[in-house]
Amino acid sequence: MVASSATALGVRVPPNQHADLPVEPDGSVRPNTGGMSVAPAWRQLPLWRISRRLRGIVEGASGSANVYCWRMGSGPFTAEQVAKGLLLRPDSGTHGAVEPDRHVALSEYEDALAATRDQWVIDEI
Repeated sequence: MVASSATALGVRVPPNQHADLPVEPDGSVRPNTGGMSVAPAWRQLPLWRISRRLRGIVEGASGSANVYCWRMGSGPFTAEQVAKGLLLRPDSGTHGAVEPDRHVALSEYEDALAATRDQWVIDEI
C-alpha cells in the first residue's frame, strides 16, 4: 500500500510527531535529512515491527498481525541509487533510509517511492 504511514510504502511528514523527514516551507525535501526507513533484512527490524504471526521464526516478534515484511532487491546494503530519484543511505548496519537523491518537491519524492511498488515482494522466510 502506498501511504504516509510507518507500515506502507511512503513517509510520514510533519505535523506527524514521528515524521521521517523534514519538509521545507516551500514543500520540498532534501537528501541526507531522512526518508523511508529500511533494514538490510527483515529479521533485523525491531521486534515491534515484525508481525507476531512470525513468532515461530523470530522469538519476541510483537508487531501487528496485519503487517508484512517486504524486500526490494537483494544487493548489498550500501549507499547507492536504488531507483530513479532515490538513494539508499545506511546509517548503521541494521537501518537506513531511502531518501530523495536531490532537492525536490515532496510530491516528486513520494511519486518516486510509489514508482517502486512493483519491485517489492513479501519476504518472510
